[in-house]
Amino acid sequence: MAAAVIRNRLRATYRLQFEKDFTFADAERLVPYLVDLGVSHLYASPIFQARPGSRHGYDIVDHAAVNPELGGEAAFRSFARACKAAGLGIMLDIVPNHAGIAGSDNAAWLDALEFGPRSLLASRFDIDWRRGPVTLAVLDAPLADVVAAGRIRAEVDAPAGRILAVWHDTRLPLRPASYAGLADPGQDGEGAEAFAAWAATDDLALPAEERDRLRDGLAAALADPVFMRAVQARLADPDRLADLLGRQNFRLVPWQLGAAALTYRRFFDITDLAGLRVEDPDVFEALHRLPLGFVREGLVDGLRVDHVDGLADPEGYCRRLRAAVGSDVTIHLEKILGPDEELRDWPVDGTTGYEYLNRINGLFVDPDGYARLAGYAGSLGLPGTPEERVADAKREILATGLRGELRTLAALAAGLVKGRGAEDLPRAALRRALVELIAALPVYRTYIAGEVSAEDRRLLATAAEEAAARLGPIGRRALEAVLGLLLFAPGRPGPDRFRRRFQQLSGPAMAKGYEDTELYRFPGLLSVNEVGSHLTHPATAPEAFHAAAARIAERHPACLVALSTHDTKRGSDTRARLNLLSEMPDDWLALCRAWSERHAPLRRRVEGGPAPDAVDEAFLYQTLFGAWPVSADRVAEYWTKALREAKRHTAWVGGDPAYEAAAMDFARALLEGPDGEAFRADMAGLVERTCVAGRRNGLSQTVLQLTMPGVPDVYRGSERWDPVLVDPDNRRPLDWEAITAGLAAEVLPDLERDHDGLAKQRVVADLLALRGASPHLFVGAPYQPLAPVGAGGVVAFMRRTRDEALVVAVSTRALAPGEDVVAVPVPLQRWSLRQSIVGGPAEVADNALRLRRSALPLAVVLDCLPD
Repeated sequence: MAAAVIRNRLRATYRLQFEKDFTFADAERLVPYLVDLGVSHLYASPIFQARPGSRHGYDIVDHAAVNPELGGEAAFRSFARACKAAGLGIMLDIVPNHAGIAGSDNAAWLDALEFGPRSLLASRFDIDWRRGPVTLAVLDAPLADVVAAGRIRAEVDAPAGRILAVWHDTRLPLRPASYAGLADPGQDGEGAEAFAAWAATDDLALPAEERDRLRDGLAAALADPVFMRAVQARLADPDRLADLLGRQNFRLVPWQLGAAALTYRRFFDITDLAGLRVEDPDVFEALHRLPLGFVREGLVDGLRVDHVDGLADPEGYCRRLRAAVGSDVTIHLEKILGPDEELRDWPVDGTTGYEYLNRINGLFVDPDGYARLAGYAGSLGLPGTPEERVADAKREILATGLRGELRTLAALAAGLVKGRGAEDLPRAALRRALVELIAALPVYRTYIAGEVSAEDRRLLATAAEEAAARLGPIGRRALEAVLGLLLFAPGRPGPDRFRRRFQQLSGPAMAKGYEDTELYRFPGLLSVNEVGSHLTHPATAPEAFHAAAARIAERHPACLVALSTHDTKRGSDTRARLNLLSEMPDDWLALCRAWSERHAPLRRRVEGGPAPDAVDEAFLYQTLFGAWPVSADRVAEYWTKALREAKRHTAWVGGDPAYEAAAMDFARALLEGPDGEAFRADMAGLVERTCVAGRRNGLSQTVLQLTMPGVPDVYRGSERWDPVLVDPDNRRPLDWEAITAGLAAEVLPDLERDHDGLAKQRVVADLLALRGASPHLFVGAPYQPLAPVGAGGVVAFMRRTRDEALVVAVSTRALAPGEDVVAVPVPLQRWSLRQSIVGGPAEVADNALRLRRSALPLAVVLDCLPD
């Protein structure tokens, strides 16, 4: 892959978040700045037509159109031409797993609802038609009650040739058979004939041309006011309308039933995002026609695949995509790896880099300090090991948000084990076995599509051993039956479908149980609670970091290395400051205990106890420290999301408004009220005392990101201080004028006064310039760990070619006292110091670079002297 990196000029990416307030025209104006910053590729969030007003672009309603809110295809082409003229490549974020179906914006989804399994477009969606109509969990009461109250109505769209059921912003087309009873029996003429002809198509799979001809006749009938008066009179009858709505290709139910009753695969537990069958070659072609066209035109140079683990066959998809784009286009996967998991041997350039984000972050976590903080968190009411808590969270998710998917999988298993000596196994036993196997699986999913790999057998065997310990005799028999289906020789439709569904369920269970539950529950050290992290491995030993870096250089030199993304729980500089708490755990815990005692009058009693409780209060204090100074409005938006994701006292579905209100009032009192004045003084003083150390951590992790093997990925605005929280906080509008002007600053303030991050921006620009000037130092150059002398908490390495070398050293303990002089051993007999890219002056002596600890982070370039 190293050759591909050079061929594609992939040096560094810069993620842009497109939405209606940041369009292609806005991005085009940034091209000169991004060239000056030194990136090689702009990494675009999804640009395809999403739901109106989408702030992220992942709720795509038409994969074959560019989003008009961003400027449309013409504006994208203008932006792409500007990039090409400036020497910048473009990497597109594509979304093959799901589509947005809320409201009435997705024409393909509406076609599936109108014509059912005979729809020409229904095959795009992962719908289980054998279970009946598509369940739409959108109502707030039973259908009969909603119709009786007149809150759902029938509406005629004459130009489109449709009659629709309208519920708020959802407009659903009635199936053709519905039209049979709507015309007055005494009526005749063209309108009645058009209705009868349309109704007769209900059981037919007509060619598109014939369907369009009949639709034209229907549109003419709907536009006839005389004919339509009788039709509308029938539609106005609540009893008739309720009966009509009960006989559609969709079934309207209360939203509370969604988790249990859905008949289509979703993205995680989001009912507004329906799964796509991209494994079907025709569907693959339809979803990729536009981005592949841009690739073939030379407008797009790379693709980032969203949520590859949601696909039926990720490996098969990657091979098909590689064949479609050729060898010169980069492919990166959004893929979260387990603690000891390696990316499978697929024809891609690597992942989007969460594993390396957490390797870097872990260097700045003191393991002893983390143990103190985690022990305190456990004492607040969250006992157990991380593995036990995550397994419990996965069981909880499977019993609530994913219970419909679990029920479907158990029913499929029950049907398959018949005739295999397991007819007497109750479905409940199979369901329990599935829950325990998924809860014990240490990775997001296995990848069984054909033959079962040795790695997948090992993963399932390990999980099965743990699951069996929690099951009785019948449960263990059920577990054996489930394993038999998973490990069965491929080629039989039933077991193949079961394997696919199992793997498409285990990933969401891990994501929702770990990322969106445990990481919002456990307030040990919030910088560790990150996408792609592992609470069993909160700290990274230098040896482990060096081993990971060497693996990147060997296996995936074009893998992205990120510090912040649109999905991270916190910005990189928020984590950098929070990591300091692991160096000062006793001081921090003393403050937390004092604050908790002082703020007791601010807590309210709600049903079940205080609000916030001790766990949530500890979570809040760390959040405020990491993002300080932060407004009450930002905190309220973030903390509402955090409390609901944690699901301890409230949730997105079936939440507790009283607990949320009390928690928000508590936070607002701390940040704005007179009772929080002492707290604000404490927090401001603590942040002032540690701000330089936190900024040094931020600079050090940035230096590592930009110099270690892999391709650095800079998230929009994070080239400066980035003390943000999870989305939507990390997607707020940026002051691009100030950011672009900052790069031209001639004099940089010292770190204590550098409130905007000019030093970080300069470090990014200087190191990216080095990557551009000396690409062979970063692609193919051997990676050599170095062992600094004279100071603990320093990580160093060298990357060298025959003629030049890059030496990097960073401090990972910004608060720890240590020797003032650090020696980085380098065989200097044949090398001379050319320049210091980052850091203070370094002295060459005794086969070592000698520098003061305050000069770290350091990145220097050496030249080889002639023999």
